[in-house]
Amino acid sequence: MSVAESTMNMQFSISWRPFFLDPNLPGGEGKDKLAHYKAKFGAARVEQMMPRMVQTFADEGIPGYSINGKVGNSMDSHRLLEYALQKGGPAMQDSLVEVLFDRYFLKGQALSSRQVLLEAAATVKLDGAEDVLSSDHLHEEVWSQVEGAYSSGVSGVPYFRIDGGGSGKEVSGGQPPEVFLKILHSLPAAGMGSGRGVASAILGFGVGSKVVVRGVRAKPELNGQVGKVLGGQGSERVQVSLASGVQVALRPSNLEASEADLI
Repeated sequence: MSVAESTMNMQFSISWRPFFLDPNLPGGEGKDKLAHYKAKFGAARVEQMMPRMVQTFADEGIPGYSINGKVGNSMDSHRLLEYALQKGGPAMQDSLVEVLFDRYFLKGQALSSRQVLLEAAATVKLDGAEDVLSSDHLHEEVWSQVEGAYSSGVSGVPYFRIDGGGSGKEVSGGQPPEVFLKILHSLPAAGMGSGRGVASAILGFGVGSKVVVRGVRAKPELNGQVGKVLGGQGSERVQVSLASGVQVALRPSNLEASEADLI
């Protein structure tokens, strides 16, 4: 992204979407990660995988990767990440992802653990995490996104959708920078390269346009608030900066064009 930003006059907004590699993993404190992978892949394959994984992390400047520790069901972590996106926008969500990755890959902590998730939320100053995790808030939304990924043929992670995805704009697995740069170079001048976001091209709202929030059930206090469109979040949501200073990612059906002045 740094290459594209400096040489192609592009601006990026990243959002993370849920996916379950194994939805049957236990919640709570999870289970032994090494034993789980040996049962899933076989001890011989795990032994072959480990040196490569350690080297891959080290090559990216992240020493300390270990397969030791715990693994658990990731539903609650995905609910928390979706909440972070809605409450603080992609920057908040991305910060939380970084903390969770550190907890899981380097410290061996289960992302199914309530304590681990609450500590991660506190690290990025995400308020309201305990209320989310103590309820079923966003459970259906997460499952809906996961089922959508399954039905569209996504079978593993990482999986990238660029500029809303679609033909020629989706990448599966870890890939070198050249793969992404080729896709970015192929985007039309009226798209990301001109400073116009996914929202203007796909979701019906121009970047910088004024909107008013309507019909949000999960957070009714947002309804009636006026904001400004910042860009698109994948092909499903519009990133909006509200007059209160809060950034939210909302479905187009929850937005109406507005001529109200922003405070």
